[in-house]
Amino acid sequence: MRNIISFFPKEGIFDALSLLEKNKNVSFSGAGNFSSKAMLMACALNDKHGRVLWVVNDSNEQNSVKKSMETWGNRPVFKYNKLLDEERMLFPNTSEFEAEKNRRIMEFSSRICSINNAVFIVDLQSVFQNFPDLKKLKELNVKIKKGETLDVVKFIEWLVGSGYELTNEGHLKKGQYYRVGDSVFIYPINRETAIRIEVGFDKVEKIISIDAIDNSKSFNETHSVDVFSIECEDMASNIIGLFGEDDTVVDDELDVVDEYYEAWDSLMEEAAKKCKTVSFVLFNEDTDTHIHLHFLSVLKYRSAYDLANDLRDKIKNKWKTLFFTKNINDARALFADQGVPFVVSIDDESFSRSHVFVIEVDKEDTFPQSFQTPKQKILLISDIDTAFVRNERKAAISTKSVFDDFLTSLKVGDFVVHADHGIAKFLGLDKKTIDEVTKEYLKLGYAENDKLFVPIDQADKVSKYIGSTESMPKLTRLGSAEWNTITSRVRKETQKIAKELLKLYAERKAARGVRFKIDDDLQEKFEKSFPYDETPGQIKAIVDTKADMESEMPMDRLICGDVGFGKTEVAMRAAFKAVRSKKQVALISPITILADQHYKSFTKRMDPFHIRIEMLSRFRTAKEQKVILQALSKGEVDIVIGTHRLLQPDVKFKDLGLVVVDEEQRFGVKQKEKFKEMRKEVDILTLTATPIPRTLNICLNKLRDITTITTPPFGRLPIITEVRKYSSSLVREVILKEINRGGQVYFLHNRVQTIDSVADKLRELVPEAKFGVAHGKLGSGDLEERVMSFKEKKFDVLVSSTIIENGIDLANANTLIVNNAERFGLSQLYQLRGRVGRGKTQAYAYFLYYGQRLKLDAKKRLRAIVEASELGSGFQIAMKDLEIRGAGDILGANQHGVINVVGVSHFIRMLNKSVEDLKAGRVMEGEEEITDVSIELPVPAYIPDSYIAEAKDKISAYQKLSSADTMQYLKEIKEDLIEDYGKLPDEVYNLFKIIELKIFSKKAGLLNVKAESVPMSKDKEIVLFMSKKVKPANIISLLEHNPRWVISGTRLRINMKDLGDAWFEELAASVKALSQAAKHGAR
Repeated sequence: MRNIISFFPKEGIFDALSLLEKNKNVSFSGAGNFSSKAMLMACALNDKHGRVLWVVNDSNEQNSVKKSMETWGNRPVFKYNKLLDEERMLFPNTSEFEAEKNRRIMEFSSRICSINNAVFIVDLQSVFQNFPDLKKLKELNVKIKKGETLDVVKFIEWLVGSGYELTNEGHLKKGQYYRVGDSVFIYPINRETAIRIEVGFDKVEKIISIDAIDNSKSFNETHSVDVFSIECEDMASNIIGLFGEDDTVVDDELDVVDEYYEAWDSLMEEAAKKCKTVSFVLFNEDTDTHIHLHFLSVLKYRSAYDLANDLRDKIKNKWKTLFFTKNINDARALFADQGVPFVVSIDDESFSRSHVFVIEVDKEDTFPQSFQTPKQKILLISDIDTAFVRNERKAAISTKSVFDDFLTSLKVGDFVVHADHGIAKFLGLDKKTIDEVTKEYLKLGYAENDKLFVPIDQADKVSKYIGSTESMPKLTRLGSAEWNTITSRVRKETQKIAKELLKLYAERKAARGVRFKIDDDLQEKFEKSFPYDETPGQIKAIVDTKADMESEMPMDRLICGDVGFGKTEVAMRAAFKAVRSKKQVALISPITILADQHYKSFTKRMDPFHIRIEMLSRFRTAKEQKVILQALSKGEVDIVIGTHRLLQPDVKFKDLGLVVVDEEQRFGVKQKEKFKEMRKEVDILTLTATPIPRTLNICLNKLRDITTITTPPFGRLPIITEVRKYSSSLVREVILKEINRGGQVYFLHNRVQTIDSVADKLRELVPEAKFGVAHGKLGSGDLEERVMSFKEKKFDVLVSSTIIENGIDLANANTLIVNNAERFGLSQLYQLRGRVGRGKTQAYAYFLYYGQRLKLDAKKRLRAIVEASELGSGFQIAMKDLEIRGAGDILGANQHGVINVVGVSHFIRMLNKSVEDLKAGRVMEGEEEITDVSIELPVPAYIPDSYIAEAKDKISAYQKLSSADTMQYLKEIKEDLIEDYGKLPDEVYNLFKIIELKIFSKKAGLLNVKAESVPMSKDKEIVLFMSKKVKPANIISLLEHNPRWVISGTRLRINMKDLGDAWFEELAASVKALSQAAKHGAR
């Protein structure tokens, strides 16, 4: 794929390649995702000698870099992770743990020493350990060449002394050997394949690569081979000592904690003297050896319509677009149907900016991760970004799935929560073969070095621990009453919350709300006055909202969508509908400027329809407010817009039907309590750009309806975002660049005490520009006047506090500069950035910080805002903010401590359970429904590495599978896997049958499905363990399906032979029959 690089503009990536060519040590910011970084490095390393040491933060990043380098490059790629101290519990004793730890170091080091052009990917915690000295390492190597003398006896003595293990003939593991006559079979630790060395008359006759599992299978013959020792007593060097002047060390946006910062700096100083270095950094730097690139990631398209619109827009604006596909015919049909011009060829003449360039990828290859470069107008996308069948099937993006994906993204070393056994450390996946049946387990480490192997069909019981960021959680002691005591206390709290939520829900459900009229001609005319095309997300939000309004139950719907995604239009149509039903509407905003913004927007749209709209806020005098209040109480005002002023006792409505709440989470506790009471009486429509965790949880509990608008307005460009160290020259350059193209600038400084002096300094710095100042401490008249002056372009730069965070909507202001950006929260940074890029002009956001180095949390926040530059990243931001801040006040301060002891994920699980129990009338613990079924059957059921290679993707698949509770959801998961990875292997097919069996077993009231040995026989029988005695009617259904079942109390038995050759499928059919009988019996 590297020839694609010739199509990139010279001023873009070629500048970076030129910088690499001319300088030994360089840095890049804005390099995008791992795909764009790998592409850059693959091009830079093209046909050059030397190794690459690529240092990343964790194992998930390792997997991403490996996949990307294998896609773009043509070099072998290896990963290395040190054996963690918490993995010590997986070994019988300390000496075996230390032996395995050293073996891993030697395996990795010997590969570095023996492979000249490979890429070695190391996670940060593995860097800070000792490695063998390069000179010593070379002495621990035996080079064997064809035709040279080899004393087999002495060579075997050397192998034994070097840590190699004698094994049985026929198969080898790494570090093992055996001898047959004068042939030595060995699997060197530095090689990817085993070898057979054939010796005759003390001379090497052949060196042949062989299959490690079946040593009779031979591959290619080689002229020579290196065999490195497994053991090394002298490990006093650092990792850089294994590399030289032809090699390159890559520092990939590392999050180095304070205690290791000096050590890492020292390593990089040594690397800079000895090797070439490339630093991918978050922040733009003003040096001659730094370039800021403009790579951004790409969000998946939700429909063929979205894709076609975007591609046509890209072509119109002269973008170069590359589309990678594994099915060229499907791609042809897609673009032909949608009228998108495309070509399928690979020559310079055919490639232009007037069509999409389609590239076919081999079936076994991976797709490059998609990215775009707005500055150079390049877009790379693939089939993965256009999985329309799946996306249309799941068109309503559920908050639950987004939140769950976040909570299940595990990596080795993460703290996790097992629903039954408590807090542990995740130690990875582990395959075990018992009685010739292979299965995979999640390894968890507990207190006192205990470990638990969780069957993959129970993977949904394990989720990431998110709690307080101030301290590490305490590991649970397996087998103790500790976890039961904790969960009992938390259960009481969740039951209390559940009762409160359900009481509110029940009151709302029981209330007879307003049944608004169906749309009339005037409603249709109003909606046609909308000057833009509605996005698919907007249409769904409008349809959902109207359906709620036309039902008797009071509406409580949350509309979630990024800044500028069209939530206000949904509110306008709902308000118009309410007015057409002769009901009054209140729109409540957290701040005055936002209320004023809504007032002007509503008035402009609704004036032609003779709807009376008023505003109550500090922008109105006491006399004006009195007149408005009187008119409101008489029903003369149709829509009133204001701040929390609307919640005060003197505000009386004649017939209030709809309340629209904008950004509810920004109101105080008293206002939120008022909203809670309102939900019982009137329809509530809540708008939010970034949902806070409390909102997410209520949605998760299905007590509130939610619609997510994920599609941006057509033609909207992602905001180019940079994090830079503050410099006067940069600020001057950025301001002049914007005003020279006729635009305006927000300069945000959030300290009212110093804002005027900052504005004065800016005036001195950029005398060509006109400046205004706005902040919350100004009088209402002064603030409105200054905001209006900025809107009317009386000055170029608004120096402002966070008063601009919500409300000021200017298509002409397209550059934002945030001073002291490190002091802001992530969600706040995201909201601030949403002030620019409201139209079709390219917008820029600069987040400036002071000092030499940022604290780790601040760095994480700023990295997250850069990575979420693509439109529609609000949920991504909410999740990242939760991870950085910890649980915080997810359900209010009272629950903070309770959440920390079990973590967010398990707290939500328990809250959901409490809600469901109360709904079903299960109030006592003994009345709980069957929530788990144990399946113990002799079938290989797991996901092979050959099907899904990356651990995080495999874990995600396991957790989705194990959480499936309906056949429809199971079918969707199967379709997703086939779509992403191809036909299901037998082991994965078996896994689906296991989950299918679990679903039917729960419905049938089974606790366990188990294969047991028949006494005094080699046969096995299947035993079904029931939760209670089987009803006669259910027994009849089971016996009608297969009369050989034997019933004994709460157990059902059958010999596996009596189920036939296809016993597994027949067992599933029997349990299905039992579940259907139980279902009919319950009616």
